[in-house]
Amino acid sequence: MSIKKDRESAEELVIQYLEKNKNLFLDNPELLNEVNFPAGAKNFNRIIDLNVYRSNKIKNENDQLKNQMTEILKAGSNHIVSQKRILKASLKILNTKSLAKLIEVIVNDLGLLLACDLVNCFFTSDKMKHPKISQMDNKVATSYFRDKPQTNLNQNPKGIPLFFPNKSKIIKSYILLKIVYGSDRFIVAMGSKNVNKFTKDQQVDLIEYLIQVIQIRLALID
Repeated sequence: MSIKKDRESAEELVIQYLEKNKNLFLDNPELLNEVNFPAGAKNFNRIIDLNVYRSNKIKNENDQLKNQMTEILKAGSNHIVSQKRILKASLKILNTKSLAKLIEVIVNDLGLLLACDLVNCFFTSDKMKHPKISQMDNKVATSYFRDKPQTNLNQNPKGIPLFFPNKSKIIKSYILLKIVYGSDRFIVAMGSKNVNKFTKDQQVDLIEYLIQVIQIRLALID
């Protein structure tokens, strides 16, 4: 028998033995020092270089960490921008001298200050007479605030034609604000052409702070 055939037969015996004794290297780890692994994993489907594996794993973990840090920094930057916008809007609201001026700020300036495409304002009774405020049934208005007392980010498609009848085709996301005024309610609908501008999991602490500022100003004006 040739040397080549003898070697192939011996390799087959070793392979068969390893297939039947899969814990061989676990039970005898010192044998790993006697085994030559390939320098790279490119041409091997099952056997890879342990160093290459570790290197790739560390690289992937570092890439994931970089991505997480980027998202954190981005979120922090966006939060600072939002804080500045809320502060600017709050100062403008607090400087109003009358109910009419306050309504003008809500309807005309709030969208620009908070980077929205459209702002509509509703009132739950016929006591408020203003060309830019529409009347809305109190039960309908209240039904949109069962989960949240001051804001609504539910993105219910039925709300788009109701709160944005003039621009329902362009509004892709929106937020509703409820502002208490005596026994009635203002409902401020803020819409955006950007579907990601308002999302269900969005933080609303700054927006709810703005609502409190508006309610304080309404009480002082009243």
